Amino acid sequence: MKWSLQNYGFPFVMKTCYRILNSIFVRRAIVPMLLCALCAVAGGQGSARKPTPMMLRDKPVNEALQKLKEIKDLDQRVDAIIKLMKEYSLFFKESGDGSDAGNIPINMAYVVQDYIEANQDKHDKLRVKLSAVDNAFAPDNSLGKSLYETTVARILLKHGTALEYAATLAQSSIDLFHQDEYTEFERANHANSEEDEFLNDKDYVPEAFNPGDADVHFHEKMSAWYTTLGGIQAKLGKNPEALEAYKQAIKFHPNMEAYLGVAKLQEAKGDKSAALESLYDADLSGHLDAKNIVHMQELYAELNPGSSAQSLESLLDVRYSVTFHNPIAATPYVGKSTHSERAVLAELFTGAACEPCMAPDLAFDAGLQRYTRGELVLLVHHDNAPLSDPLANDVTEERAKYYSTGRSTPHEFLDGKELKLAEGLPLHAQDAFDSMVKSIDQRLDVLAGAHLEIQAKRQGSKVQVVVHGAVLAAQTKLLLHIDLVETVLSYSSENGLRLQPMVVRATAKRTESESGLPLAGHHKIEAKYTFDLKQIEAANLVYYDRFDAGLKKRTHGMVGANYREKRNIIDPTKLAAVAFVQNDTTKEVLQSAFTTVSSDGLPEPSKP
Repeated sequence: MKWSLQNYGFPFVMKTCYRILNSIFVRRAIVPMLLCALCAVAGGQGSARKPTPMMLRDKPVNEALQKLKEIKDLDQRVDAIIKLMKEYSLFFKESGDGSDAGNIPINMAYVVQDYIEANQDKHDKLRVKLSAVDNAFAPDNSLGKSLYETTVARILLKHGTALEYAATLAQSSIDLFHQDEYTEFERANHANSEEDEFLNDKDYVPEAFNPGDADVHFHEKMSAWYTTLGGIQAKLGKNPEALEAYKQAIKFHPNMEAYLGVAKLQEAKGDKSAALESLYDADLSGHLDAKNIVHMQELYAELNPGSSAQSLESLLDVRYSVTFHNPIAATPYVGKSTHSERAVLAELFTGAACEPCMAPDLAFDAGLQRYTRGELVLLVHHDNAPLSDPLANDVTEERAKYYSTGRSTPHEFLDGKELKLAEGLPLHAQDAFDSMVKSIDQRLDVLAGAHLEIQAKRQGSKVQVVVHGAVLAAQTKLLLHIDLVETVLSYSSENGLRLQPMVVRATAKRTESESGLPLAGHHKIEAKYTFDLKQIEAANLVYYDRFDAGLKKRTHGMVGANYREKRNIIDPTKLAAVAFVQNDTTKEVLQSAFTTVSSDGLPEPSKP
């Protein structure tokens, strides 16, 4: 399932709100999302998707849920929910829009959020009414009840009300959450999603259910369940109990909120050194918010006088390298006797918050180890899918449009032709790698259509790239592309990856909006292009604001860009230049070339 933010609007939100809610629910603090709470009960209205049998079966209760919004009295609205839950117990156990089976229990918690907000000071009343909803779940729906209870517990924690009752709910949700039941839940969810995809795309290639994914997701959610309990205990002043809950959360799965909770408890005791260690782990999760990132930086500077921001980044890089390992064991490529001089160009469209992107991300990471840059040249285009990505830029948007990716991720291309690699968590990375290697090896034996040589040198903030070569057989509509890439960029992304390779930062333009330099039908290639790092950094900073404004416009102000960190500053010591010749009609890449950017020893143009 590819992820996108480009088409945010009601139909898109209806299809993906549960996944976004689920991502936030597992790894970030839950925020009021009443729209997402009502997405599933909308039953696909406003969408062009074909109705599934499940959607048709659930039509009556969907219509009834729609009418809940018309009930102004909050007590009566919650009573109506309870009545529906008892009347349609199967729906609240196996509901969905054809792709998100079982999301209704979480949504019920958000539907009653208005009631919680209106009765924050009436703890007994809240307990009675919320318990009535809790008890309306069928006896055989322990998973649904667990989902409801932990969500309500978090809502109560957010509002700081009925915390003793919230702690009871949080503990109960843990006791009710069983791995075998959850695995079957994900199996059903996968089956419904596959059915939905097939109904709406006859060319869709089925994906087999992988229990390994369910195992990872179970541990992630159990970690979130314990984190909720820890947060409530901390709010109640029960610090030992909170610390134990946070430790249990981390034991199940690395969790930003748990690490942050531990850090706050440690710092409250005066142990700043231990707190900083926990903040490192929180940051490497990829979900530490901007405020606490600044706090980590300030605490690091306090405990390490004379240090720099770059030394903190280097420390985090080392910690990441020690704790995270690519599951792929790459062996060096050995060319055949017929091996051509082709350098294959791979282009990866990925997103820092994209879970399906992890497998191809890691596959290409391993590919950089298997092949030399004279065999494989990689360009990584970051896109804002599904969340705002500070490594995205105007080049990303233009290139995504060129390949018609629909601004979704992941997408992979070899010499201009799209690949279909396995997607998902790291446990799928080997499958993606094996498929990628097969395609690259085959492509390496295809004679190159051009000869290219590239050189690049930096003088201060200016990077001059010189390209020489020749097209071996004349073609029309050929373009010479020249890209500037940062070979390794440190950014703790939401999907857990930090060392981002071959990030495209800028491209040579023939016009203000068009990349690539036209080759006028002759064989000889001679080109020079100068990149100004200061201008690129400024342009990327402007891009953040422009993307935010565009997103707000598309969503009528409901959604905006949210950057935990901005990464417009370029490290001039980690630069490379890439050139490639591409047929603008067929999109075939004739040849590519790579070089690192040498320096003249002048002062660095900018500092992070």
